Order: sequence, then C-alpha cells, then structure tokens
Amino acid sequence: MHVARVITLAAFITGCASTGPAPRVIQDTQELLVRVQPAQTCESGTGGPPFSHPVRLGGEQIRTLLSSLLAREKVGLLNSFVQAPGTPRLFDDADLEGLIQPIQQGFAQATPEEVVVFLLTTPASDSRSIVTSGALSIRGEVLSIALFNFKHPVRASLFDVGATDRLSDVRETLEYVRTSPCVSIGEQDFALFFEEPTYLTHTRSGSLVRYPERALSIAYSPFLTDHSRPSQKADSDHRLPRSSRETAERQTIDNLTRRIAELEQANQTLAAPSLDKFAPAAAAEPPKPAIDRRSDLDGETQQRLLDLINKLETRISELERQRQGSSPR
Repeated sequence: MHVARVITLAAFITGCASTGPAPRVIQDTQELLVRVQPAQTCESGTGGPPFSHPVRLGGEQIRTLLSSLLAREKVGLLNSFVQAPGTPRLFDDADLEGLIQPIQQGFAQATPEEVVVFLLTTPASDSRSIVTSGALSIRGEVLSIALFNFKHPVRASLFDVGATDRLSDVRETLEYVRTSPCVSIGEQDFALFFEEPTYLTHTRSGSLVRYPERALSIAYSPFLTDHSRPSQKADSDHRLPRSSRETAERQTIDNLTRRIAELEQANQTLAAPSLDKFAPAAAAEPPKPAIDRRSDLDGETQQRLLDLINKLETRISELERQRQGSSPR
C-alpha cells in the first residue's frame, strides 16, 4: 500500500514538472543543480521586458556578486527590510566554488525568455536534507535574484512520506524541490540582503501576499566597476613573471631601507636640535628632510616618526621572509 502511494506521489511530481518547455540543465549533482528554464515557470520571471540574456560575466565577477549576498531568518516585519550587522553570507566559500562556473555558463546560455535557477542541497541525516534555491536574471545593468527556499529541511526520499501525511507534504521532499526549485515550500521566514545597499535599485516594503524581502534588484554593472580596480591590480601583479616580481620586491626593499636611513637621521636631528646650531659649516649635507621642518621641535612629531620607522622595519622583514620563502632551494 505504501509503495503504491509512493508511485502515485512520484507521478504527481512528474506531472507538475511536465508543464511547459523542459529546463536545460547546466550542472546536476547530488549537491548542486543549476539550469536555465522559461521565466514564466519562475515567479521572479513574470512581468517586465525581456531579459538581456545571454550575458557573459567573468568568474571573479560572479564571485564578487554572489559573495555580497546575505540572508538570515526574519525577526519581525520591520527587521525583514533592515540589514542588521553580522548578517551571514548566503553562500559560504564551498558554495561559491561550486556555483561560479555553472552560474557563469547559465547566463551565457540563457535566452531573453529564460532565468538561471540554482538548488543547493546539504545532507542533514539519512532521512533529511537542507535545501536553498533561487533564480537569477539580468535586465540591462540590473541583476535580480529571488530566493525561494533558504536552508529548509526536507525529506530526502519519497519513501519517507508517511501514509497519513497530507498530499501537500509531498512538497516537503527533495525530489519535489529538485523538480520545482522556484516553489517555496513549507513555512519559511527569511530575508535576503545585499552587502552594500547603496547599489539596490529600489526600496522594499512589506506585503501580506508577496515576499519582497526574498528578492533583490542590484545595479550590478556599477557595483562591479567600483569593485574591479583593486582586484585587477592584484591580478596584474600576480601575472608578473617570477623575475619581475623579485625585481619589484628587491626595489621595494631598497626604497624602504633608504627611507629608514633618512628617517633615522631626521630623528637624530629632532632629538638634538640645539647641537645642530653649532655643527661645523663643512658638515655633510643631510638627506632630504622626511618631515615638515616647521614642526621639528614637536615631541608628537618625533613619536610619529619613530612609529613610522618601526612600521617600515616590520614591512622590510615581511618582504625579506617572502623572498626567502619563494626562492628555489
């Protein structure tokens, strides 16, 4: 009897999945499902002009965007729209490593009528799994993300559905979520945030019939432009040949060493200003002053100078250790 019920439930799930054009799978593993599917099959895709897909984004751009998403359980209606300090990231480092490439491929393959859908699955026990699912889309310079399930426990198998369970409990299974990741199942209260709210294109407000706290619209193009400059410089430095990097490090060390010598001599001048007045005229010309001469007698200036010397010495030691660690043995 229970086997017959499972077959009926499986047929119900298959029937739900057969409506409309079939999704196109990008990646399908036990832990991660990413696919592109018609926008009308996802709540996030209804209304508005066609999307700007296909869109080609770099892997680091995808990482920057996804790592800036935050999510937490709701605490009251007002707090659903207020980004509290310490709100955790939606995706941890392991999630990001798995998501970046398939999400990148999804945007590159999606049509203007399709969205990119993802489902993350984490086993919680032999009979339970934790699921997080959502959809991504791009219109112009705006990236939209809708989160449908957030760290929600489900039954790992249809066989875990009891004979007395309601038909609606079928949704509380992993098989159903894999078939319909754009459906929010069970009773969930969570809110989605962006790490830098200034890039959000609209202000969310409460609703009794919708879930605006579960969706974001992000001005992703300006965000990436503003956050690409440091990483591009780091990438450029990393791509330097080994000999060029060593030359640059050696030059940095030499410059810092010379600077410390100048600062130490300037510091000696500060420590004994009265003796300088009686120094022989033929004394060697001191190096270029390292500080403003108008404040030479300022004790605070001397202390800042000593602090700077200590910092430079520490930096030189770090660079020397880096060079020794990277030198061939």
